[in-house]
Amino acid sequence: MNKKITELTQATEVNDNDIVMIVQSNENRQVKAEQLTQHTYNLILDENVAAGGEITLPFYYKVGNDSLIVFYEGLFLKLARDGTKASGSYIEVGEAETISNKIKITDDWNAESGDCFEFIVKGVYTNDTV
Repeated sequence: MNKKITELTQATEVNDNDIVMIVQSNENRQVKAEQLTQHTYNLILDENVAAGGEITLPFYYKVGNDSLIVFYEGLFLKLARDGTKASGSYIEVGEAETISNKIKITDDWNAESGDCFEFIVKGVYTNDTV
């Protein structure tokens, strides 16, 4: 069903698996409606994480689809896409397009007990889809 916005006469229910059009970076993109859902999570470490260490998250995300945004002590952390510290500060753990609840910090820094991470997750993911 292709309709222009001006042709809509009533609200239409959107399901998570429906494909919707969005404009991102001046480009038209098709995404599932569930990807427009966004959740915020906070994690205060209860133990030290060594340089290069892994952190288990209190939620799931999809690896490699830009669904995860990470902040450490209020600072935005760039994803190390090639796995090197030169390109970012953390690595998504898992194969592309799989579901994960882990990240790994790069080997040039460590995090300490009491440090705070904030995460924004675009989409809804569960371990049922692992």
